[in-house]
Formats: sequence, C-alpha cells, structure tokens
Amino acid sequence: MKVLKRNNFNDLLIPLIGGCAGGYAVSNDLWIIFMPLSLTILWAGFDKGFSNFLWGFSFILASHFWLLYLHPLTWLGFSWIISLFITTIIYFGCAIGGGCLIFLWGYVAQKLINKKYIFSGNIIDMLLKILLLCFLWAFGELILSQTPFFWIGIGDSLIPGDFYLAGLARWIGSTGLCILQLFIGFWIFCLFETWKRNLQIKGIFFIGIGSLAALHLAGAFLTLPKSLDNVYPVFIWQTNTPTREKLLINNKTMNEKFLNIQNRALSKNALLLVTPEGTLRSDFVFNFPSKINTLAGGFRRFKNQLRSSLLFFEEGEKLFSGFIDKNRLVPIGEKYPKVFDKYKGISSVGGIQSGPKSRYFALKNLPNFAIAICYEITDGLKIRAAIRSGAEMILAIANLDPYPKKIHDQFISMASMRSIENNRETIIASNTGPSGLIRSDGRVDKLIKKNISDSITVYPNKINQNTFYNKFGLKFLFIFFILLIVVNFIISI
Repeated sequence: MKVLKRNNFNDLLIPLIGGCAGGYAVSNDLWIIFMPLSLTILWAGFDKGFSNFLWGFSFILASHFWLLYLHPLTWLGFSWIISLFITTIIYFGCAIGGGCLIFLWGYVAQKLINKKYIFSGNIIDMLLKILLLCFLWAFGELILSQTPFFWIGIGDSLIPGDFYLAGLARWIGSTGLCILQLFIGFWIFCLFETWKRNLQIKGIFFIGIGSLAALHLAGAFLTLPKSLDNVYPVFIWQTNTPTREKLLINNKTMNEKFLNIQNRALSKNALLLVTPEGTLRSDFVFNFPSKINTLAGGFRRFKNQLRSSLLFFEEGEKLFSGFIDKNRLVPIGEKYPKVFDKYKGISSVGGIQSGPKSRYFALKNLPNFAIAICYEITDGLKIRAAIRSGAEMILAIANLDPYPKKIHDQFISMASMRSIENNRETIIASNTGPSGLIRSDGRVDKLIKKNISDSITVYPNKINQNTFYNKFGLKFLFIFFILLIVVNFIISI
C-alpha cells in the first residue's frame, strides 16, 4: 500500500516538475539542460493520462507567469478586486487549456503505442508512430499560432539556448524544430529506459549523438554570416512610458519629445526613426514638418473604428501618409467580449478593431518591411508571406509594459526565430524593451537596456535572398505528415 501511494505521488510530482522545467527553459540560456529533461519526463509519463495534463498545466504556469502582471487592470475600468479575479482566471485558464491539450495528445499516444511495445516491437513501426506523435504536436502549435490564444510554444523556445540547432529553421521553420525537440526528448527517454532494463545501449547512444552532431553542423552552416553592404541606418526610440500613463500625454508634450528625438536621429545620420507600439494617440498631429522619415506606433480612426497601427510620417509632412493596422489583437487588453461594454474606461484601449491580414508594408523611399505589431511576432506564417511579397527587413514593434523580463526574453526569442527562418534582419522597438537589432542569424547585435528611456542607432542590411523555408514553407513537412498517417494506417490494418 505504501509503495502504491508513493507511486501515485510520483505520478503527480514528476510531471509537475517536468512541465515547470520546460516552461523555465523557454527562451532561456539553460534550454539545453531543462528542455530535454522536461520532454524526457513527458515521454516517460505519456501512458498516464492525468500526468500529461499536469505536465501541460505546469508548463504554462512556468512559461506564462508574466500574465499575472496584467493586474491591476484598473486603468481599463475594472475595480482592483475584479482585476485580480480576471487576471487569475486568465492565468489558470491558460494553464488548464494547456493541460487539456497535452492530455489529448497523451490520449492519442496511448492509442498508438505502449512502453512494452517500444522495446519489444518492430523498430520501424515504433519510430513511425513516434514521428506521427511529434508531427501532431508540432502542427497543433502551428494551428494555435493562427489564433489569439497562443503566445509561445516549444518550436520557438530554442533561442538563446541552442543557436546551431535553431539554424535548421532555414529549412524546416519553427514547426520542424518543435518536431526535432520532441524526438530528442524521446531519444533520451529511450536511453534511460534501455539502461534501466539492462539492454544494449551503445547503438542508441552513438546513433543519437552522431545525428545531433550532424544536425548542429547543418544548422551552423546554414546561418554562416555573409558580408553585406546594403546598410540602412535606423534610429530607435525606446520611450519607456507606463501603459497607464501614455494615453494621458497631451500632443504638445509629445511634439516636444519628437522634436528632440528627431534632432538626435539626424545627428546620428539615420534615415529612419522608429518608435514602439502605441506611442501616439489617435488625434496626434505634428506641429512641425517631420524632419526625418518616421514609423511610429500609434492609433488611428477608421469609419468610427479605433485601430492600433504603425503610422508613416514622411519627411517634411505633418500628417501620416501611410499606415498598416494591427491584425492580431490581444484578448481582453485590445479585444474583449461585449459583456464588458458597461466598463466605460475600457474603451481607452480595449475595443480596438483589427486590420487586414497582410503584414507586408511597402512605402516610397523606405525598405520593404514585414511588420509585426506585438502579438503578431508569434505568427511565422504571415511574416513568411510578407517576405515572399518582397520584404527586405522585419520590423517588430511592441508594448511589453508592465511585464517582467521573461516576456522580453520570449519576444526576442520569437523575433530571432523569424530572422533565421527568413534570412532577414529584424528591428525591434518596444516601449520598455527590448529595442535593438537582430541579425539574420538570429543573434542580437545591439540592444537598449530594459525599463529605461533611451535611443540607439542600428545598421540593418536590406536582404533579398530567400531561404528554403521561405520558398517552400512547410509543404514538405505536410507531405511527410500525410505519408506518416497513411503508412501508420496501413500498418495498423
């Protein structure tokens, strides 16, 4: 009875530890330690239904704890108590949702394989089933990335932990990297189980090590730096204005700030000034002719709708002459159920309408950009589409106040992944950080310190060469996925 109780306790504790380890590993330098450990624990408990739920639940709790920093939402019109209730519901609701998804994945895994079969059945048949499970997870993340209820998954988690493996995104994108990570976790699980069962371990070990070495060499080769000289100087302004205050800044004060920052940009010989998401109010107008081409995050009115946008102020003009509206809105913060309409204050930010899906932004006398406004950096498919349309750089603007360092690191991780996938340099401008430049190999070149008001001049290259991933997307992975389904079905008959 004691043994049984101990085993039951372990079935609860170990997946909780595994999920937390994975969540901690996301966008962390120690990814190489904690993520393989986490995925090994996942595979070790895939045949225990509730253990899968606990793994997914704790993974989200650890990777998305920054959601708690939503509180207090008093600036949106909610009372302190209601704000605490809403924030808690969002946080644990996301964790429960993650747990349910992993539970469903584990249910499918139980139907396909069992642990005894892994070590006693046909190796080819077993590997096909494992690959199918990895693909199901990865495409699940891909589908979720097209919804408002997804931030970061395993696919985007590699950076800065393993840049060499991340380099393979040039071929297979973050979706393929998700598959690889899950398979690596399965390999480590097999090593552990083989050792525990006193079976021959050398073959599994050396084949795995050799494969990992080859994959890392391939990733390193794909992202070798190339000499480029098509430089376009950009001046980035990190405003560091609290979200609860930015909409209270009057236009006179903002004009004074812009006059000063534009003069500084010109003194650095910049050709373009970039500011973060939500810098300008919807009624903002320059009271002087813009001294430099400016891309400023702000709001605009369109047919009685409020939209969050990136606004283009051409040199010599007072009014914006170009814009691209945010398409993917943040639930609650920007888009909320109609039941919340009675909260008058919520209209200050919430109630924003989304714009067109295309993230391609082409303007006269500027590079062609792929634009990501905050949340949109998670959507690799739309960024790829913009690159396919002719974008030479990626520009990601955001407002990550009042969130902690964890979300800043995750934003950089996803921006870096978009750079690697598409062989494009990414300019990032965020209210409280991060702000700076990411090179096409995914590595940070320059970055302003977090939570300070500062500016920086970066020198991104305009690039036109496309990657295998950019040309073909996930077509080959989809084809392989369909083949896996067909072959597994035939084998099971």
